[in-house]
Amino acid sequence: MTSSGNLEHWESLAAFHGTGSDNYYDIPALVRGELSLRALEAAAVAEATDGVGVAGLQVAHVQSHIGIDTVHLARLGAHVTAFDFSPMALHRLRELAAECGVSIKTVVADSQELQSQKFATWHRRFDLVYATIGVVSWIADLDAWMNGAFALLKPGGRLVLLELHPLACMPETLEPPVFDFPYVNDGVHHYEGTGSYANPDADLSWAIDQYGWSLGETVNAAIGAGLTIARLDEHVAASFDPRGDLLTKEEDGMYRWRIGVGKDGEPAQPLPVLFTLVARRP
Repeated sequence: MTSSGNLEHWESLAAFHGTGSDNYYDIPALVRGELSLRALEAAAVAEATDGVGVAGLQVAHVQSHIGIDTVHLARLGAHVTAFDFSPMALHRLRELAAECGVSIKTVVADSQELQSQKFATWHRRFDLVYATIGVVSWIADLDAWMNGAFALLKPGGRLVLLELHPLACMPETLEPPVFDFPYVNDGVHHYEGTGSYANPDADLSWAIDQYGWSLGETVNAAIGAGLTIARLDEHVAASFDPRGDLLTKEEDGMYRWRIGVGKDGEPAQPLPVLFTLVARRP
């Protein structure tokens, strides 16, 4: 079960994000149709659909938040159902969908409970389960999460998980280097602070619980749920800073994470910042 502090935190973020006080969620541009899935998300969807795309498919967007990608998927022709534990997030999503002229179903759900009979009406309904960036660190029971994804999928359906690489979750700051988050799961970690990844200066206070999950633990949870791994990619560059205030934008416009220097004073080799997991329900 999700902690009450985490729900309160995401309720607050859902009310704040995309209201003009951050540079992360450009709602006016989305409404005007100027935005689309970012390159890594689009590549993950293409991989999961064998290049055909999502038009006509039943898609479950798990932990959708206020639904930016939900809208993108609907605009690509998918029939999208958004699952999130935050009623405020789904309220904002419905408002956004109306502004953008797309039809989206919403379900209030803890993603660790999707395999339960409470959500049986949604089982074996979806061609694609889609979840991206900032998902698993909030999950106390990753086996339950993967079992939920398996339950939602039709036989032959695919899971797309594009997520922060566990290495990139570890640092609190880079200067000075402070690594206060585990690479592997060792139980709950409690944090308190202010702000948002979309605006570190936001007047928001929070007390949250988070969980580290290694790449191996994530893959093994998928296998344990009965999913077949189709592809695993690690990404050393992104078109945005998924942490909000950690990475450096380089001359080519991409964000990378480098520590120290490389050989002969050259830039250090970049560390992974994201990974994409594509898995299939047999």
